[in-house]
Amino acid sequence: MLRSKYLIRRFFYTLSNYGISATLKKIYKTCFYSNKIDLDKLNIPNNLGLDDLFLKFGTDKGSLDGKKTYDFLEKNKDGEKKFKSYYEWINRNNPRNFEYQFGLNFTPYYEKYLGPLRDKSLKILEIGVANGHSVASWFYYFPNSEIHAVDIKKKHKFLYKGKRINYHSLDCLDNVAVRKFITKNNNFDIIIDDSFHEQPAITNNIKNFYPTLNPGGIYVLEDFNTADHILKIERKYNEDSGKKLMHRWSILTSEIFDYIKNKKMFKHEIFKEDDLKYIFDTIDRVEVHDLELEHPWASLGFLFKKKN
Repeated sequence: MLRSKYLIRRFFYTLSNYGISATLKKIYKTCFYSNKIDLDKLNIPNNLGLDDLFLKFGTDKGSLDGKKTYDFLEKNKDGEKKFKSYYEWINRNNPRNFEYQFGLNFTPYYEKYLGPLRDKSLKILEIGVANGHSVASWFYYFPNSEIHAVDIKKKHKFLYKGKRINYHSLDCLDNVAVRKFITKNNNFDIIIDDSFHEQPAITNNIKNFYPTLNPGGIYVLEDFNTADHILKIERKYNEDSGKKLMHRWSILTSEIFDYIKNKKMFKHEIFKEDDLKYIFDTIDRVEVHDLELEHPWASLGFLFKKKN
């Protein structure tokens, strides 16, 4: 049903913007060919840096946000769409000649921690991929790695395909479905969590997916300080009035990272004592970066698992 509604919307959108001929061609291509962007066939330079890949494909993880510009440039002065498809946008000439809003600027940190692994043969999982622009970036940044992409969206909304890409439609808050996924696809070298940026999802993902890391693996959490900032305001508001904050998620994510770093037990609705003991026994080090001065909600946390 959802797929049918999506196709109907796309039909009328294409018809109103490009006419009947282009619409019929689109229908034919959708019915008889894969309509996804084939990453194995794109002509992308091998030496392209991570920030340029982020910009080219349109993820907001880089210094500039390419996707927002594509959405903004719907039509030119003559009333025609400047880029007829996202494929054309990816292949635009001189990507840095366009105007962009700022991205989250994770590039220096990813290059620092993940850069040394670039040419290795790895198994990578990204949780929360939306249409797949960051996955496309990782596809070229890690040319020898297998990439698993997870999102609650159905597969037809994922824009890309490639021999090294595996897409999974999964609700990460459904623990039964997550266990089935892990049983079939566990043992990752890198896990990047860019899904729901709220405490229940953040902690649930760490609990479920951190154990699937291979020894020496890296778990990355993005964009947790927005939820932390809201909780700080609520906590201070109550404390200033002499009230106790009675919140299910009263611990900041940054505090959880600090507890893990210092291997200090704490009470939490999702993390049980056995979960924390496992993390404490296997963690090598923790690196947390609050990047609020660079972008209002940018933050990164890295959990490094012991090699043995």
